[in-house]
Amino acid sequence: MSETNTPDGMELTLRTLAMPADTNAAGDIFGGWVMSQMDLAAAIRANERCNGRTVTIAANEIVFKQPVKVGDTLCVYTAVDQVGRTSMVI
Repeated sequence: MSETNTPDGMELTLRTLAMPADTNAAGDIFGGWVMSQMDLAAAIRANERCNGRTVTIAANEIVFKQPVKVGDTLCVYTAVDQVGRTSMVI
């Protein structure tokens, strides 16, 4: 990682605050909310890249390494890995 804490080859695309309304029964932020934020960031990056509308067709794998707590700032970084005629990999 660089000095700015941005992972190499990635761009900070979305930054948001985890709120109490987004908690699960254990008091941690619900994984579905985190996935939703990741999908929003991917959509932002894809829409910027193609100058138009996009849709998500797949999320191959998500591994949660640690819980997100209420009050945490969630930063989602993206990279455009592949671009085809009608699809891209973010």
